[in-house]
Amino acid sequence: MKNLQLSLVASALLATGALAGTAVASEFEISITNITTGMHFTPVIAAAHGPSARMFELGGESSAELQSIAEGGDTGPMNILLDSIGASIANGAGLVAPGQTVTLNLEGVSAGDVFSLTTMLLPTNDGFVGIDSATLPGPGESITLFSPGYDSGTEANDELVGSGAPGVAGFPAPPPVVATGTGTGGQGVSTSVEGYIHIHRGVLGDLDPTGGVSDINSAEHRWLNPAARIVITNTGADTGTGGSQADVSAVGNLSGAVYSSSAVEIFWTPATTGAGDAATAYEVSRDGSVVGTFDALSFFEQGLTADTNFDYSVSAIDANGVVGEATSVRVTTNAQ
Repeated sequence: MKNLQLSLVASALLATGALAGTAVASEFEISITNITTGMHFTPVIAAAHGPSARMFELGGESSAELQSIAEGGDTGPMNILLDSIGASIANGAGLVAPGQTVTLNLEGVSAGDVFSLTTMLLPTNDGFVGIDSATLPGPGESITLFSPGYDSGTEANDELVGSGAPGVAGFPAPPPVVATGTGTGGQGVSTSVEGYIHIHRGVLGDLDPTGGVSDINSAEHRWLNPAARIVITNTGADTGTGGSQADVSAVGNLSGAVYSSSAVEIFWTPATTGAGDAATAYEVSRDGSVVGTFDALSFFEQGLTADTNFDYSVSAIDANGVVGEATSVRVTTNAQ
């Protein structure tokens, strides 16, 4: 199975709490800017989903859902698949012209979710812009990402106008794209299907509008990477009154216990919110990477390396998704 399809088993585990703890809903604003001078993007699909899911993976084989986007801009199959794993989804409407920015909003995003995005590059046979499983920013924070053009590896780059249907040669050419100089009558570029997702080489094109080897205008549609700028802003919780980090206390009495050369456990006492309520959940990190979000007051981990220092931190989260200040503790596993 390929890419996001791998997440179906993982989503079942998430639903039972086997891979994550209590979810805390947040809202994100996503701004996507086309920074090419002659390419269009098809309607964008953005999603926040569990880290076990992948919308695509560089070097991997394309899923049928990604193929539908990369060859024809059809986000329908990807929407169905994302919805089946409980992802938060946002869809754009219409083409995104060079220099244009489109803004989407993701609601109900759970703590620990990652961010992915895809949109077809026009005119190409199977090119797309995308973000694969990026870490989302914390409350009140914003990050900027840049995406190159990718090739899904599912269609030969013949650079000829066609229907855009998956598995059918040729790229779609809606009126706004034709108006930029897309031609007809090309003989086709000699190429083959690559079979894996890779950085797009860029289109070859030519300057003959009614013949030549390509139906793509090389003077208009060549591009240099990156092709898109994506700004992700955490606007806070999607319900409630919001808050700030200062409104959530740090956890108390964080300590660690070492059980063996490979197993440890950390413990803490509850944190409180600005309203005096107990925190809703706790985010646990090891060596700077988030392990998960839990509603317990301890975290057990095994399978660690012997005789090694591990730095754990715990941050409380309130009902509005506000994450408090982290408290840290170091534990050292026993020698073998």
